[in-house]
Amino acid sequence: MYETRDYILYREKALRHEPAEVAGIAEYFQQVGVKRGNNILAELNRGNPADLHKPDLLHNIYLCLFKHMIEWVEGFQTKHKRQQAFDDAWKEIPPYPELSVPKKALS
Repeated sequence: MYETRDYILYREKALRHEPAEVAGIAEYFQQVGVKRGNNILAELNRGNPADLHKPDLLHNIYLCLFKHMIEWVEGFQTKHKRQQAFDDAWKEIPPYPELSVPKKALS
C-alpha cells in the first residue's frame, strides 16, 4: 500500500512560504514527490483529495469490452441482414430478478 499524502499540510506549507524560500519549498515538494500548482482539488476546504472516489479500472475495462462486443455484433448482424430479428428477440427478454427488461431495440 502507498502512504496516504497529507494534502492539508502541503497546502499550509505552500500558503505560508516566504518569497525568499521559493527554492526551499520547491525542494521540499520535490522530495515528497508532489508537483506544485493549483488544480480544482486545491480549493477543497473540508475534503482530502486522497479520500475522493477513484474509478474502478476493471469496471472501465468491462465497459470498453462490452461496447466493442456490441459494435462487433451489430456489424455482424448488419452484414448478414439479421439486425431486425435480433432487435425483436432483445425486446422479448422476459423479466428476471435484478434484470432491467429492455423496452426498446438495442440498435
